[in-house]
Amino acid sequence: MTLIIAIKCKDGAVFASDGQATAFSSGGPVRQKYQKIYKIKNLLFGASGTIGTIQRCRECVEKYADKLSESLDQSIREETINGRVETISVRDKVRQLVYSINKRELERYKAFHDDDKGAPLADILIVLCSGEEGKLKIWHVAPDGGEEFLDELGYACTGIGDTFAYAYLANFYSEELDVERGKLVAYRVIKDAINIGAYGLGEPIDIWTVKVTKEDGNIKTNIRQLSQDEIFALNDAYLLWKESERKVFDSLRIPAIQSPK
Repeated sequence: MTLIIAIKCKDGAVFASDGQATAFSSGGPVRQKYQKIYKIKNLLFGASGTIGTIQRCRECVEKYADKLSESLDQSIREETINGRVETISVRDKVRQLVYSINKRELERYKAFHDDDKGAPLADILIVLCSGEEGKLKIWHVAPDGGEEFLDELGYACTGIGDTFAYAYLANFYSEELDVERGKLVAYRVIKDAINIGAYGLGEPIDIWTVKVTKEDGNIKTNIRQLSQDEIFALNDAYLLWKESERKVFDSLRIPAIQSPK
């Protein structure tokens, strides 16, 4: 199981996940540590779902990563089965590939189990800076190839516990949130989801940052994975935050309201 969140900040973005995966063996499901966020050229890729399906979708994104970073709507030409040459945007090409991979897995699973419940699908989140304007995008590509850009909302989640994460982010997010505080918010959302007991989630927590700068008129994307020491420091700040909340709550005085006679 997985929980991945992306947060757009005023000076960049934060991408975070839990670190536990469920693999399937002949004896049953096996819990193991697994990296869920990947740097691919100038973008970050993460997905919830089944490991094998995610791997195949990641390979598709790797193939087109350079073009995606240049422009999501950049045209590519390809030859069809009938020998015709067609033009399609790289954005739609990736969507087609994600759809076809998930569709094949769904059909295979249903043919074997007589039911599509629990089919091994992949739900994808990508953080990238596409185009010359240098604006960060949070791109969600669903298993059916549907898409949405969630940078206008400011954050996105996928995986088990995503409803919990959305509720937290709605309280903590603001357009003035910077990357430094965004890292702490991301850590808290993942940590609390693990602690409160969303099934299948576990440590280590993995956090990445994205910052975009302009140098000599050119856009530069700086992507960095937080070190273990930085994660430990976030845990210290998280504990202080929780303690401060408890103290504020304990100090609240709720005025008594008399019931009408």
